[in-house]
Amino acid sequence: MQNTLLLPLLLLFIEGVSGGDETVSVSVMEGDSVTLHMDLTQIQNDDTILWMFGPKDSIVSQITRKNDLTSLFLTDDERFIGRLQVDQNTGSLTIRNTRITHTGQYKLTVSRKKTTTKIFSVTVFGVVNETDGVKSVSVMEGDPVTLQTDAEIHSDDLIVWRFGDKGILLAKLDVGTNESSLNAADERFKDHLQLNQTGALTITNTRTEHAGLYEVQIRGRESSQQFLLSVKAADLGLSPGAKAGITVAVLLAVAVLIYCQCRNCKLKKLVCENQSVIEGESVILPTGLTEIHKDEKIQWWYGDKNNLIAIHEINGVNSKRAYPGVDGRFRSKLSLDDLGNLTINNIRTIHTGLYNLKISSRRRITKYKRFILTVGVRTHKVKEGENVHLRNDAEIQPGDRILWTFGAENRLVAIKDSRTTEIFSDRLQLDDERGSLTITDIRTTDSGHFKLQIINSLKTTFRRFNIDVTDVVSTEKQEKGENEQQETSSV
Repeated sequence: MQNTLLLPLLLLFIEGVSGGDETVSVSVMEGDSVTLHMDLTQIQNDDTILWMFGPKDSIVSQITRKNDLTSLFLTDDERFIGRLQVDQNTGSLTIRNTRITHTGQYKLTVSRKKTTTKIFSVTVFGVVNETDGVKSVSVMEGDPVTLQTDAEIHSDDLIVWRFGDKGILLAKLDVGTNESSLNAADERFKDHLQLNQTGALTITNTRTEHAGLYEVQIRGRESSQQFLLSVKAADLGLSPGAKAGITVAVLLAVAVLIYCQCRNCKLKKLVCENQSVIEGESVILPTGLTEIHKDEKIQWWYGDKNNLIAIHEINGVNSKRAYPGVDGRFRSKLSLDDLGNLTINNIRTIHTGLYNLKISSRRRITKYKRFILTVGVRTHKVKEGENVHLRNDAEIQPGDRILWTFGAENRLVAIKDSRTTEIFSDRLQLDDERGSLTITDIRTTDSGHFKLQIINSLKTTFRRFNIDVTDVVSTEKQEKGENEQQETSSV
């Protein structure tokens, strides 16, 4: 018996294992499908093909062909049930409706006269936001409200809820495993969220701060829906006359407040500056100081005074501190120099808004300054059939991961050191060194939003591009109309 078991091993060592371990890196967005391609065009008789996963090389699929008959084995591992598809002609493995748990090493071995091995390193990236179509929902403050998607829920769906233009993750449900998670970090929603098995999100004891844009996305089927929630202040049961009196009083108070603010602005000599910048660049908001005295304090706020983002003070010690902001949008983005000038690095559209500066001192008049900052996105207007080059100006280090996504669903279209997806039919060219992307023979269906992500262990850098592709026929008609108009004007 032992001799029988040892014989195949001896033959394996005698004949050898050919083709060293080739590693192919593959990335996919959570919920999408990924195919691991073999180099074979056809499985032959007496072939044995093994697909293994993880550090322990657990077998997920085995294909054996003898006498023109093929036998197929698929694992009963819960992570892969209903998700694996094997091409019985070529042996390629497809993982459908991926999850983050599918990230890892996949090893392929093909046994013929010699055994060849190929390794795939698969990375599944988490879901993102963005969608179209908004449904209005209204609720009275203090009452609960349930947001329910209109889409039919399937057993293999991954449901994600987000809030606001920053896409704050609120809740996540894997219908297949019934695993769910709720956001307990955001104080606005702490102890206010409930998620049932159908993916419906309930907000209990609603407050006015819960008003805003909610989005539910079902990964795998690219189904998404948005809800605009408005929270009405509770009715105190007052008579119409009382309500009218309160309204007049409020209007008077607002008028007085505006007058006082305007007067204070004049007294404070409030200076307001407008700045515009393209997303991905860095911007400096200057204090205007040439030197800082020992007792001076410089404070920066975003929006209102409840959102302190940076402070510089000299109290015997030169102290500079930057904060992520109440919602974390400034995390790892801010820096202060010796004069208190504020730099926002790798800026994004969510950083658009009002920035307030206060320079205070015991011996000097307090100075105020405001900056209205607008962050735009690069836009390319092209004609159908032309080539478009989306140039990356961000620095790339060795080992950085480069990803390009497209559209509202953020579909992965190109990745460094890997093939591009089939969405653009080989019309994409990725510069692996610079990260720039070229789209050849562009079409009107390519209009939309392209996003570049440069990922390393320290940070993720974003660059976004909007592409507007004009139909050639429409352009010619427009130009013809303009020429006719010019000729008529000349006559």
